[in-house]
Amino acid sequence: MPDDFEPCDSPVTELAAQAALHHEVFLAWIEAGFTEKQALELLKALITASRSEGGE
Repeated sequence: MPDDFEPCDSPVTELAAQAALHHEVFLAWIEAGFTEKQALELLKALITASRSEGGE
């Protein structure tokens, strides 16, 4: 690679970061006593709310 190469922001990297964050939240809800189904519903609500607020 040339010395002046600067990596650009990658949507895949951001997507991977969001997936990891969502997984950590999901595991925290499981550890707190929610069932997997409840944790998935909470995660779905969280993602839906963030998308409707314009965050992605």
